[in-house]
Amino acid sequence: MDTNDNLDETRCGDDITMSSTAHAIDDLSMLQISDSMFPTGMFASSGGLELMYEQKMITTADELLGLCKNMIRYQLGTSDCVTLACAYDAIVNDDIYMIKEIDDTCCALKTVPEAREAAIRSGVQLCRCVSEFCNSACLKKYIKHVKDGHTSGVYPVALGICCRALHITKERAVMILLYGFAANMTGAALRLGMIQHFEAQHVIHELKPVMAEAAVHSVKKNMSDVWQFCPHAETLQMAHARMDTKMFIT
Repeated sequence: MDTNDNLDETRCGDDITMSSTAHAIDDLSMLQISDSMFPTGMFASSGGLELMYEQKMITTADELLGLCKNMIRYQLGTSDCVTLACAYDAIVNDDIYMIKEIDDTCCALKTVPEAREAAIRSGVQLCRCVSEFCNSACLKKYIKHVKDGHTSGVYPVALGICCRALHITKERAVMILLYGFAANMTGAALRLGMIQHFEAQHVIHELKPVMAEAAVHSVKKNMSDVWQFCPHAETLQMAHARMDTKMFIT
């Protein structure tokens, strides 16, 4: 039996009146799916950082910090975070058709084919893994629509729905996405030999205000507010796909 089933009596729609134990379980669920050990495959992407490092465009922790800030402010925070929040609201309202529209928009915004395909693979894998331990009707319905080809399962949308299934709040769901991005970028930098572990933690810490700002703003937006403008990074991600040898997908 799913642990969350025992707690449903204390939950009522979006109004959560839970015991301290229930709150603790939800907090632990947040930690679980934000852990780098969670098998989504996101670690296989560097966001084009591999090419930037090879061409000596980004070589230091400070330069990495600047890149991550720009990607959060002009790409992730204004597109992926907003689509995640909108997908979360749509599944609360059991609006599977709106989810398809959100999914289509999210995919269209990912102009780099390799990045788009990686996001879809990670989203599908996320749902598959969460469904192994979470018996959620909304998640089952979403997975069926993905299997039937009605929607792609792209990661930001899938994450929003999985977080709702696990009773993780919308605000925290957005923070999971943002923290995952920061951890992934610094992890890629570590594997490339660009920075050391202490520097990676410093970068993540310095990104906290930017991530918090993006999280606060994105949950108040709707799909008409979605936009992104990070052409240089996208161009380099496209060039990364043509590298003869590479460690990362993008």
